[in-house]
Amino acid sequence: MNFTDLKYVIEIDKCGSISLAAKNLYVAQSNLSRAVKELEQEFDIVIFRRTPKGVITTREGQRFLRHAKEIQYQINNLTNAYSDFNDHGVNLKISVPRASYISEVFTNFLNTLDEDDNMRIHYCETNSSKTIQNVLDYHYDIGIIRYNVMHEGYYLSLFKLKDLSYRLILEFDYLLLTSKDSIIADKHIRADSDLDGCIEVVHGDERLPTGGYIDLTENDREERCQKKVIYLYERASQFEILSTVPNTYMWVSPIPDETLEKYGLIQKRCGSYAKYMKDVLVFKENHVPKKYEKQLVDKLREKTREFGCYL
Repeated sequence: MNFTDLKYVIEIDKCGSISLAAKNLYVAQSNLSRAVKELEQEFDIVIFRRTPKGVITTREGQRFLRHAKEIQYQINNLTNAYSDFNDHGVNLKISVPRASYISEVFTNFLNTLDEDDNMRIHYCETNSSKTIQNVLDYHYDIGIIRYNVMHEGYYLSLFKLKDLSYRLILEFDYLLLTSKDSIIADKHIRADSDLDGCIEVVHGDERLPTGGYIDLTENDREERCQKKVIYLYERASQFEILSTVPNTYMWVSPIPDETLEKYGLIQKRCGSYAKYMKDVLVFKENHVPKKYEKQLVDKLREKTREFGCYL
């Protein structure tokens, strides 16, 4: 067994296909097949079951791959630690919610980097379920997830089960974001009926890690009461919709003033009617923070102080 063999089987598991993994790795397919065969013989297990459509990872293969990913992660940690020490460049992988204040901090962080530095930066905006999986699969070093405090017990249990560490980034009441010209711009929102006739804009892939859609749960405050809902799967379109489609609104974390002004929007506090949310930094318990991760988190700390909240 060698590290290259582990790299091969991890990529095969990710792709679900030996041929596609070979293409991604720019190596001959025979090399990957040989690596799989040698690992299966060495450990007396079956890692993949072949099918006409590709490969399926077996249960024992899944256990093997968890250890393989752990080894790969530790080697990458070692490499990154010495890379930071020798200041060879910027290597950062972070998975985050679709939050404008985080995007603003990230952009400001990029502008502080030395233009002569080499860089490999991955910034993924997605839902909490995908972010957790990104961190667990070692695709991303750190992540920020968002959840309603109603579900906090579930998430804390999940962190413990999956050996994840966490730190609070921001806790806040959702703000209602809408156009300055909306019929609810000057209205006090205290009940569902106050939003009658309006169109709610939501991110359509917000789910619990169990796979259940948060907005479709029964018997709790997460249930969608509005008859008119637009589901989006990326952040850019939301501002255009809110500014141009009459009487649309969205529940959000604090939005930078520049963005509000650019799109002619306002954000409103709605008291106890709004959901109480938390943004939490998550990472593997054995994760060694990189220099540039620390710098980015420090900038997030500075930003949250503007909201009266601390890391």
